[in-house]
Amino acid sequence: MVRQQEVSAYTRQAVITFEGQMSYEPRILLVDDEPALRRVFEAVLSQDGYSVAVAATGRHAMLQLREVLFDLIVVDLSLPDVDGLQLIHQIQLEFPTTKVLALSGYMAPLLQGLALAAGAQAAIAKPLLAHELRYAVYRILDPSCSWRPPR
Repeated sequence: MVRQQEVSAYTRQAVITFEGQMSYEPRILLVDDEPALRRVFEAVLSQDGYSVAVAATGRHAMLQLREVLFDLIVVDLSLPDVDGLQLIHQIQLEFPTTKVLALSGYMAPLLQGLALAAGAQAAIAKPLLAHELRYAVYRILDPSCSWRPPR
C-alpha cells in the first residue's frame, strides 16, 4: 500500500511506502508538439516510475514550470510558438537546477552544440528508440548510473 505525501508547497513528490521508508519519484515534463510522440514518451517514462507531465508548446511548458518543480524537461527544439533553444535558455534562467534534454529531428552537430550551450545536459536526434530515451534520462538524472542500453 503506497500513499503520496507532498514534502513542500512547491510539489516535489515523495512516496511513503508501507514500511515507512521515503523514496522519491522524479518529475519529468515532456515538451513536444507531436501528440503521438508525447504519448509514447510519456508511456515509456511512466513505466520506469517517473511522474510525467506533457506540454505541446513552450508557453504551456513555462506555465507548468511555474506551478510544479520538475527534475528534467525533455524539449523538442522545433516548437510551434517558441524556438526550443530560447526555451532552454529561459528554463535555465528561471529554474537553474532543472535539467534539460533537447530533442530534434534535425540534430546536426552545430544544433547539438547550441543546445548544450543554451543549458541542455544532452541533445539527441529524433526519431529515437525507447531504450535511447531511457538511457539519456537515466544519465542526466543520475550521472553515476551504470545502466547501459541493450544492443
